[in-house]
This record gives sequence, structure tokens and C-alpha cells, in this order.
Amino acid sequence: MGERTEVTRGSLPAERSAGRFSGPDGFRDLVERLLAWLRKRRASSLESVSAATTMRNVVDADALAEETPPKWSVLHDVVTYGADSLTDVLVFRHGPTRQDLVVMPERNTDPEGEVSFYHADRTKGARHLLSIGADSLTAALSYVLDKIERFERLFTGRGSELPSGYTGPSDR
Repeated sequence: MGERTEVTRGSLPAERSAGRFSGPDGFRDLVERLLAWLRKRRASSLESVSAATTMRNVVDADALAEETPPKWSVLHDVVTYGADSLTDVLVFRHGPTRQDLVVMPERNTDPEGEVSFYHADRTKGARHLLSIGADSLTAALSYVLDKIERFERLFTGRGSELPSGYTGPSDR
């Protein structure tokens, strides 16, 4: 109880006194590896980036819009593809009902290949895969233009079933 604690001026531990930036060996190694990785990333160039064809490259949305009924617009959008990547899609938007018919390539970088269709309800913020598909972009666009009035009836509540007549090769 009566022991005195003596205050002394000692030296700092070796890892703190070794210089401006110093730390335990494990931490020092981690920082050095992180700095090396950042330097390598900074030195990388656009040569490692590859070009990909997207829906926007192969579809003229303005020309396509001229073939749709007046209450419809055609535009490109970027949506989540699968779990995390993005893809360019074609959207047929029915303005009065805030409903969209989305044409999405099955393979992210092959917009002219197999296509899936989605119904997007912008009032609810939901997108659902439809049970129809096409084996090519050309077939998908022909299908949409042929059935667009039936989609309008469905979106306005005057129809109860999806327009049928076309399924892709995998019988979606």
C-alpha cells in the first residue's frame, strides 16, 4: 500500500521508434504489399480493357420507336445482370401505365443471341422474368412489334394472359 510508483522516462518500443512509418513486422508487410498492389494498379492501362458489343450498339431505339403505337416509347437502359454485373437492355415503355417490357440478352456480351423478356412495373419497382423468350434479337423485336397491342391490353388490365405464340429454344 505504501509503495511508490516511480515515473521514469523510457524509450519507445522498437516498432514505434524505428522511423517515420514503423510497425510490427506483420503490419509492415501488409502495408508494403498494399502499396505495391496500388502502384501496380496505377501503372495498368486501358490495354487490359476489352470492348464488348451491347444492345445499344445493334439497335436503333429511335427507328424502332417509330414502329410502335403512340403511347409507347423505346429506350436503352442499364440493369443488373445476374448477381452483380450490368448489361444494356432495350425497354418498351408504356407511358400511361408505367409498365415496361424489357428485352434482355441471355449472354451479357451477345445482344443478338437468345433473349429473355421481363415485365417491369415502375410503380412497384419490380421486375419479373416472363415465360417467353426468343432465340435471336431479330425474332424478339418482331415478336414485340407483332404483340405490342396485346401487351398494352395486359398492362391496362384489359387482358389477363401474356401474349403467346413464341418461346425460345429452351421452352421457357
